[in-house]
Amino acid sequence: MTAVLEESSDTRLSPFSLRELADSLDTPPGVKVEVIEGAIVMSPTPSKRHAGVLRRLYDQLARQLPEDRVAEQVCSVEAPEGEDFASPDLLIVPVAVEEEDGWLVEPGAVDCVVEVVSPSNHTNDTKVKPSLYARWGIPVYLLIDPRDGTTRLYWDPQGGGYRAHHDAEFGDEVVLPEPLKDVRIDTSVFPRYTA
Repeated sequence: MTAVLEESSDTRLSPFSLRELADSLDTPPGVKVEVIEGAIVMSPTPSKRHAGVLRRLYDQLARQLPEDRVAEQVCSVEAPEGEDFASPDLLIVPVAVEEEDGWLVEPGAVDCVVEVVSPSNHTNDTKVKPSLYARWGIPVYLLIDPRDGTTRLYWDPQGGGYRAHHDAEFGDEVVLPEPLKDVRIDTSVFPRYTA
Protein backbone atom coordinates (compact mmCIF):
# COMPACT_ATOMS: atom_id res chain seq x y z
CA MET A 1 0.00 0.00 0.00
CA THR A 2 1.29 3.47 -0.86
CA ALA A 3 0.25 6.68 0.82
CA VAL A 4 0.35 9.94 -1.08
CA LEU A 5 0.41 13.36 0.49
CA GLU A 6 -1.48 16.05 -1.36
CA GLU A 7 0.50 19.16 -2.16
CA SER A 8 -0.35 22.22 -0.12
CA SER A 9 1.13 25.61 0.53
CA ASP A 10 2.19 24.36 3.98
CA THR A 11 4.35 21.24 3.53
CA ARG A 12 4.69 20.59 7.25
CA LEU A 13 2.62 17.76 8.67
CA SER A 14 0.64 18.69 11.72
CA PRO A 15 1.80 16.76 14.77
CA PHE A 16 -0.53 14.19 16.28
CA SER A 17 -0.32 11.77 19.12
CA LEU A 18 -0.41 8.00 18.94
CA ARG A 19 -3.61 8.13 20.96
CA GLU A 20 -5.20 10.44 18.39
CA LEU A 21 -3.98 8.20 15.57
CA ALA A 22 -5.33 5.08 17.29
CA ASP A 23 -8.66 6.83 17.81
CA SER A 24 -8.87 7.85 14.15
CA LEU A 25 -8.15 4.41 12.68
CA ASP A 26 -10.94 2.96 10.58
CA THR A 27 -11.07 -0.48 12.17
CA PRO A 28 -13.74 -3.14 11.67
CA PRO A 29 -16.34 -3.47 14.43
CA GLY A 30 -15.07 -5.33 17.46
CA VAL A 31 -11.35 -4.78 16.82
CA LYS A 32 -9.66 -3.59 19.98
CA VAL A 33 -7.02 -0.86 19.58
CA GLU A 34 -4.52 -0.05 22.34
CA VAL A 35 -1.31 1.97 22.62
CA ILE A 36 1.16 -0.15 24.56
CA GLU A 37 4.75 0.86 25.16
CA GLY A 38 4.65 3.38 22.33
CA ALA A 39 3.12 1.06 19.71
CA ILE A 40 -0.40 0.73 18.35
CA VAL A 41 -1.66 -2.80 19.05
CA MET A 42 -4.79 -4.15 17.39
CA SER A 43 -6.51 -7.35 18.50
CA PRO A 44 -9.16 -9.30 16.58
CA THR A 45 -12.75 -9.61 17.70
CA PRO A 46 -12.86 -12.09 20.60
CA SER A 47 -14.45 -15.51 20.17
CA LYS A 48 -17.77 -16.57 21.66
CA ARG A 49 -15.96 -18.73 24.24
CA HIS A 50 -13.90 -15.67 25.23
CA ALA A 51 -17.16 -13.76 25.69
CA GLY A 52 -18.58 -16.70 27.66
CA VAL A 53 -15.73 -16.54 30.16
CA LEU A 54 -16.27 -12.81 30.62
CA ARG A 55 -20.03 -13.16 31.10
CA ARG A 56 -19.61 -15.89 33.70
CA LEU A 57 -16.97 -13.83 35.53
CA TYR A 58 -19.09 -10.67 35.37
CA ASP A 59 -22.10 -12.50 36.82
CA GLN A 60 -20.04 -13.71 39.78
CA LEU A 61 -18.51 -10.28 40.42
CA ALA A 62 -21.87 -8.50 40.23
CA ARG A 63 -23.13 -10.60 43.17
CA GLN A 64 -20.04 -10.05 45.34
CA LEU A 65 -18.54 -6.62 44.75
CA PRO A 66 -19.12 -3.94 47.41
CA GLU A 67 -21.92 -1.51 46.54
CA ASP A 68 -19.40 1.20 45.66
CA ARG A 69 -17.57 -0.96 43.07
CA VAL A 70 -18.54 -2.15 39.58
CA ALA A 71 -17.11 -4.37 36.86
CA GLU A 72 -16.79 -2.58 33.51
CA GLN A 73 -16.05 -4.00 30.06
CA VAL A 74 -15.91 -0.87 27.93
CA CYS A 75 -13.30 1.40 29.52
CA SER A 76 -9.57 1.71 28.97
CA VAL A 77 -6.82 2.41 31.50
CA GLU A 78 -4.66 5.45 30.81
CA ALA A 79 -0.92 5.33 31.48
CA PRO A 80 0.15 7.65 34.33
CA GLU A 81 2.55 9.32 31.86
CA GLY A 82 2.68 9.39 28.08
CA GLU A 83 0.12 8.31 25.54
CA ASP A 84 -0.22 4.60 26.30
CA PHE A 85 -3.56 3.08 27.19
CA ALA A 86 -4.72 -0.50 27.59
CA SER A 87 -8.20 -1.89 27.18
CA PRO A 88 -8.54 -4.85 29.54
CA ASP A 89 -11.35 -7.29 28.97
CA LEU A 90 -12.80 -6.24 32.33
CA LEU A 91 -11.83 -3.82 35.09
CA ILE A 92 -13.15 -3.20 38.57
CA VAL A 93 -13.53 0.47 39.48
CA PRO A 94 -15.56 2.71 41.79
CA VAL A 95 -19.18 3.19 40.66
CA ALA A 96 -18.44 6.93 40.46
CA VAL A 97 -16.35 6.27 37.33
CA GLU A 98 -19.62 5.67 35.44
CA GLU A 99 -20.53 9.32 36.00
CA GLU A 100 -17.35 10.64 34.33
CA ASP A 101 -17.03 11.74 30.73
CA GLY A 102 -14.68 10.02 28.32
CA TRP A 103 -13.42 6.45 28.02
CA LEU A 104 -10.10 6.55 29.87
CA VAL A 105 -9.77 5.66 33.56
CA GLU A 106 -6.77 6.70 35.65
CA PRO A 107 -4.91 3.65 36.97
CA GLY A 108 -5.23 4.94 40.53
CA ALA A 109 -8.99 4.38 40.30
CA VAL A 110 -8.65 0.74 39.19
CA ASP A 111 -8.82 -2.07 41.75
CA CYS A 112 -8.35 -4.93 39.31
CA VAL A 113 -7.89 -5.65 35.61
CA VAL A 114 -8.84 -8.94 33.96
CA GLU A 115 -7.57 -10.31 30.67
CA VAL A 116 -8.91 -13.45 29.01
CA VAL A 117 -6.10 -14.79 26.85
CA SER A 118 -6.82 -14.85 23.13
CA PRO A 119 -5.28 -17.68 21.10
CA SER A 120 -3.93 -15.27 18.48
CA ASN A 121 -2.51 -12.58 20.79
CA HIS A 122 -1.48 -14.41 23.96
CA THR A 123 1.97 -12.81 24.31
CA ASN A 124 0.43 -9.40 24.93
CA ASP A 125 -1.66 -10.66 27.86
CA THR A 126 0.87 -13.09 29.36
CA LYS A 127 4.21 -11.29 28.88
CA VAL A 128 3.66 -7.57 28.26
CA LYS A 129 0.67 -6.65 30.40
CA PRO A 130 1.82 -8.05 33.78
CA SER A 131 4.73 -5.59 33.90
CA LEU A 132 2.66 -2.82 32.31
CA TYR A 133 -0.15 -3.07 34.86
CA ALA A 134 2.34 -3.40 37.73
CA ARG A 135 4.22 -0.25 36.59
CA TRP A 136 0.90 1.56 36.49
CA GLY A 137 0.25 0.51 40.10
CA ILE A 138 -2.89 -1.54 39.48
CA PRO A 139 -3.32 -3.64 42.66
CA VAL A 140 -4.66 -6.87 41.11
CA TYR A 141 -4.32 -8.48 37.68
CA LEU A 142 -6.31 -11.65 36.94
CA LEU A 143 -5.22 -13.55 33.84
CA ILE A 144 -7.62 -16.25 32.62
CA ASP A 145 -6.27 -18.65 29.99
CA PRO A 146 -8.91 -20.83 28.28
CA ARG A 147 -6.19 -22.35 26.06
CA ASP A 148 -5.00 -24.60 28.89
CA GLY A 149 -7.69 -24.00 31.53
CA THR A 150 -5.56 -21.99 33.97
CA THR A 151 -5.60 -18.70 35.81
CA ARG A 152 -2.81 -16.57 37.21
CA LEU A 153 -3.61 -13.99 39.85
CA TYR A 154 -1.03 -11.19 40.30
CA TRP A 155 -0.97 -8.72 43.19
CA ASP A 156 1.31 -6.41 45.18
CA PRO A 157 2.83 -4.24 42.42
CA GLN A 158 6.29 -2.94 43.32
CA GLY A 159 9.28 -1.80 41.27
CA GLY A 160 7.76 -2.50 37.87
CA GLY A 161 6.51 -5.99 38.64
CA TYR A 162 4.09 -7.91 40.81
CA ARG A 163 5.70 -9.37 43.91
CA ALA A 164 3.12 -12.12 44.31
CA HIS A 165 1.17 -14.45 42.07
CA HIS A 166 -0.94 -17.57 42.42
CA ASP A 167 -1.63 -20.13 39.70
CA ALA A 168 -4.81 -22.20 39.59
CA GLU A 169 -6.59 -24.55 37.21
CA PHE A 170 -10.17 -24.30 36.00
CA GLY A 171 -12.16 -25.99 38.73
CA ASP A 172 -10.25 -24.28 41.54
CA GLU A 173 -11.67 -21.34 43.44
CA VAL A 174 -9.70 -18.11 43.11
CA VAL A 175 -9.92 -15.68 46.04
CA LEU A 176 -9.01 -12.10 45.24
CA PRO A 177 -6.70 -10.16 47.59
CA GLU A 178 -7.04 -6.56 48.81
CA PRO A 179 -8.61 -4.28 47.77
CA LEU A 180 -11.19 -6.95 46.80
CA LYS A 181 -10.61 -9.19 49.79
CA ASP A 182 -12.71 -12.33 49.86
CA VAL A 183 -14.29 -11.95 46.41
CA ARG A 184 -14.36 -15.55 45.17
CA ILE A 185 -14.23 -16.72 41.58
CA ASP A 186 -15.55 -20.17 40.66
CA THR A 187 -13.39 -21.08 37.65
CA SER A 188 -15.19 -24.41 37.06
CA VAL A 189 -17.80 -22.56 34.99
CA PHE A 190 -15.32 -21.12 32.48
CA PRO A 191 -15.33 -22.75 29.03
CA ARG A 192 -12.01 -23.80 27.47
CA TYR A 193 -11.01 -23.20 23.89
CA THR A 194 -11.19 -26.23 21.66
CA ALA A 195 -8.07 -27.31 19.77
